[in-house]
Parts: sequence; C-alpha cells; structure tokens
Amino acid sequence: MSRIFFLLMILIVYSHTMDNIEEDIFKEDKSSLDAINYLHPKSHIKVFLPSIPYIYISKNTNAGLIRSDDNEQGWVYDLAKSHERIDDYTYIFEIKRNLKFQDGTSFTIESVMNNLNHFKKNPFLFTNVDKIDFEITKLDDYRIKIKLKQKYEMFFLDLARVFFFTDEYLKKYNPKGEETETGTKAAGAFGMGPYILKSGYAIGKKQTNKIILEANPYYWDKRYPKIKKVTIFTQLDANEAFDSAVNYEGLLDISPIPFDKKIEAVMSKYSKLVIKESTNNIIVFFNLINGNKKLRDKKVRIALNEALNQENLLNFVYKKEGTLSPFSTSIHFKVVNKIAKKKEYKVYSMSEKEKHKLLDGLVLDVFTQDRFMFLWRGIEYQLEQYGVKLNYLVTTSEKDIYEQLLNTKSSKNSKSWDMLAWGDDDWYYQNPWTTLFIYESDSPWSTIPNDAFMKKYIDKFFETKIDESEYEDVVSKILYRARDMAYTLRVPSINKVIAVNKEVIFEPYEGGIIPLWKTKITKKHWSVRKKVNYPENLHQPIIPLRVK
Repeated sequence: MSRIFFLLMILIVYSHTMDNIEEDIFKEDKSSLDAINYLHPKSHIKVFLPSIPYIYISKNTNAGLIRSDDNEQGWVYDLAKSHERIDDYTYIFEIKRNLKFQDGTSFTIESVMNNLNHFKKNPFLFTNVDKIDFEITKLDDYRIKIKLKQKYEMFFLDLARVFFFTDEYLKKYNPKGEETETGTKAAGAFGMGPYILKSGYAIGKKQTNKIILEANPYYWDKRYPKIKKVTIFTQLDANEAFDSAVNYEGLLDISPIPFDKKIEAVMSKYSKLVIKESTNNIIVFFNLINGNKKLRDKKVRIALNEALNQENLLNFVYKKEGTLSPFSTSIHFKVVNKIAKKKEYKVYSMSEKEKHKLLDGLVLDVFTQDRFMFLWRGIEYQLEQYGVKLNYLVTTSEKDIYEQLLNTKSSKNSKSWDMLAWGDDDWYYQNPWTTLFIYESDSPWSTIPNDAFMKKYIDKFFETKIDESEYEDVVSKILYRARDMAYTLRVPSINKVIAVNKEVIFEPYEGGIIPLWKTKITKKHWSVRKKVNYPENLHQPIIPLRVK
C-alpha cells in the first residue's frame, strides 16, 4: 500500500466530510439503485446481534399499538390507527382494520382486550408499570379505553413494548413479566410483527446461538419486509464475527465492529462501513453490593473516574466514534445534551497525589463481553499509571453478563466481579430511562445501595410529562446524583460502527432497533445472484456512509 493511498484512506475513515475523494480509489455506495424492491423468495441475510438480541428480535417479530421509531416524537402507530388522550389518566385507541396474526387468523378488538388483560396481570419489571393499576374497556369493534388509576407518564411509551399474541401463545407459554423480554421465548407464528420467529429463542438470560426469522405473509404493512429469511447470531467470538463480516462473503451481512477496525472494513472486498450517531450506551457498573470493599468508598470511585482521560479514550480508543459526556447516559439523548451544555456538574479538584494514594495497589476483577476488550485495554493503560491492576473474565455471550448482573443485588451471583461492562443499547428508545433504570436501587439491574434521594427523583420522573419544564429538571437531578456518587465508571458516548455487505441496503436506527423489515438487497447479493464468486469489479472500496 503506497503512503499516499494509506493517508487518503485514513482521511476518509476518520473524517466526517467526504469532499475531494479520488473516485478511482474509492467509490460512492450506489447499491440502492440496484435494489430488489419485492420479496425475493431466495433472499437471505445474516446478522450478528451481541447486545440485547432479545429486544432487537422482538421488535421485528412482534407488534403493539405503537412502535418505537427514529422520528422526532420517537414512535409511530403500529396496530393502532389513532389515539386520543382524554386526560392524565385516560387513553382511547382505535385499531386498524383487517389485521391478521402471523398464522392468518383474525386480530380483533377482543385480541386487544385479551392481551392487555394478560399484560395487566403479568407486567414487565423494567419500568414502573408493574406498580400501576388500570382498567380496559371495549368501546366498540375497533376502539378501547384504558384508564389509569394513578398518574404515570411513561404508560404511553411503555405500550411500544406491550406486544400482542395469539390465544395459543398466551395459554401455552403464559408470558410473565420479568426483567427482560418474554415475547420471543418460543418459535412459531404467534405474533403480529413483520417477521416470524421460525427457530431459536432469546429472552435475555437465555438464548440460542442462532435464531432464524422468516417474512410474515400477513404483515399489515404490505410494503414490508423485502427479505425472505434472516439468520441472527447472538454469541460469536468478536474476532470471528469481524472476520466473517469483512473477509468473507455470505457469513455475516451486518455486524457491529470494534472502532479500531474501521480501516479493514472500508478496504474489504465484501463490506462497507456504515456509521451513525447513537443513543446506545456502554455502561461500566461498579459492584457496590459484594465487590471489592474499597469501591464502597466514594472517593475511590471518583478517583477511578478522574484517572481516565476521556479525550484520549475518545481519540485513541474510540477512534473519534463518539462524543464526550459528563454522564454515563448517552449525550446523544436530546435532554441529556441540553443538560450537559449548561455545564453545572462538579469538576473535582482531586490532586494527582491523592489519586495515586487512593488507587495504588487496587486490584479489580472485570467481567465483560469480548467485544468491549478494545475499550478495556484503553482503560487499563490509563489506570496502570495509578497502580491499578485489572483481572479479566471474558465471555462472548450477553446472557452470561445477565446471569451475574441480575443476581448481584441479591448476592446470588456465582462469579466475583468488581466492574462489569454491558452494552445498554437504547431499548426504551430516545428516552434516558434506558440507562436511568439502573439507579433504581430496589431493582435487580442495580448494583448500588439504597439511595433515598435517587428514589425520590425517579418517582418524580415517572409522574412528569416529557414536554413539561420539570422534566429536564428531574432528569438533571438523576444524572447529577449518579455522577456525584460515581455509581459507574464514565466513558464517552458511542456511535454505531457497522460492517455491512456491499450488496445490502441498510440504514441503522439511532437506538435499540434494527429495522430488518426495511432492509433490502441488490441483485448481486450472494443469496440471489447466479454467479458463484463476487465479481472483481465490485471489490473497490466504498466511501464510508455516515447516516444522519
């Protein structure tokens, strides 16, 4: 590789502008011009989902009254046609006509009633809806009324996670509220989403290595999906996944990659690089329940945070694929960005001498997925300067992370850990509750002691409308409380960095949704083309796409 060629490549990968690129070396992505705009019977893509696969899959196989979305309001109607909020407690929903379950049976207002009544008895446990009572009334063949018995401002957005199933699924599998999704616990045509779960399952604490989805012929939006079959892998070795996505064709079509692997992805014969600013998060928990007792000293946790040079992490570890944030919650959330710009957070004046005194000789056990080792090496390099030693326990599977994390509050974790990294992709969607819920000290997701101040703030959060002036104030109080108590090890907010097959038209969403139903392939994709080998004239590197 010539020096000029190498420098040009660096410019392209690390710059946010693509001006003055030499077209004889890099080409623009024009795959959309060759897209297959119908459901090809042989179309098939393969995807790696290392974080919250149960949520990504569930949002492709299931449907509710509304669906989370990348638009300004953060949601769109799904099975509902319209809704009206009568007052702080009352909602009326009208459903679309001629809806069918994935097995072809009719979806009626009775289906809505049955599912909502089942959910009322078995609510999920990751918001506050399990503590809210409500009544459901059928108004006519297409409308229902939901009346809350207490004020709760997250109810409407919670409905984006309340999915509707056939009576068979409700009776046979009796999905009950847990800390993670239960809507993908068994394969079958039980739901209403654009894809049918054909084999495998994923429910957070348990999952199969491979999951197969197939296009739903009865999906209400006849524009979608465009791909017949999707194979999803949930637990691959990070290096194997990268190799499969970048160096081979037909093994992985869509895969997140480490930030330091961008150049290889761009120069691949088979992949292109797609990047998007994201509300996803990397949360680094401190175990304040049964971890190293030194971590219970707030000064030690503050010293660990202050020992990290965030700009160096962003520049040299993230390769600039992110944004500095004063909080563990992504600064890409609009309300968090607004709060951060006010710069009201404390700047600790801890001296280098004091940091060394607090940290020298500290030994911490780290539990992490292998996909985050690029970050841990950067953290380790910096903490070593203060005499901190990190020991690693590494897994390829998020279910192993959950097995320890969700049992720590009750001290039933089978492995000892002091810090734990979790890919907290934006599952609640465009709402900081995605991360704030880990500060609910009575939750299994929490690894902090009881905090009366935090409880007070979170209770207020549940009751505050997003468009009220108090909303920013209460979010600010939660963020600052978490920062001041140093409940987590802060790292910069991340971008999505994804290797995508050159013949796949895929535009990532901002947070924890992968819109497989909108994804397309071209006529040259490995699953449909007649030629065995990928034509050499298509090997030319593609300019990285930064999605707005």
